[in-house]
Amino acid sequence: MEEKTELLEIPGTWDLPWMYAAGEVGSRYIEELRDNARLMGTKCPECGRVQLPPKSFCERCFVSLKDHWVEVEPKGTLEAFAVVTLPFPETREPPYVVGYFKIGAASTNILHFLEEIDLTDPDKAREELYIGMPVEVRFREEREGRMMDFYIVPAQD
Repeated sequence: MEEKTELLEIPGTWDLPWMYAAGEVGSRYIEELRDNARLMGTKCPECGRVQLPPKSFCERCFVSLKDHWVEVEPKGTLEAFAVVTLPFPETREPPYVVGYFKIGAASTNILHFLEEIDLTDPDKAREELYIGMPVEVRFREEREGRMMDFYIVPAQD
């Protein structure tokens, strides 16, 4: 009879500082956020798909997109969401709403937080949020060239 090995858990933490090389396309996207308070995507000249965040090539057509930029209108829809009520390491304190958003003419979704939601009663908030809900992008006054330079809120009528 084969002897079973005890599965052990070893606690630990990793503190890994890192630098991200944004590349040519990512750098332009970040500069546009920081310097001009606008969302820029790349548009495939073959199939017309708009990538947000931008990509350097179309994964469907394998066409270079680095010279095919379009401004993306800062309005969109909520495509999926979760009301987070439990803490996760290195994120904001709950409760908060995280979602996938289709912004402007983008063919892709972007993951971000949904702000300006009353979360004093998370169950009530879940009932008021819905797929297809209109949203708008707002830019912070102080921008650093990061995804948090903008935030997403329910669209005002």
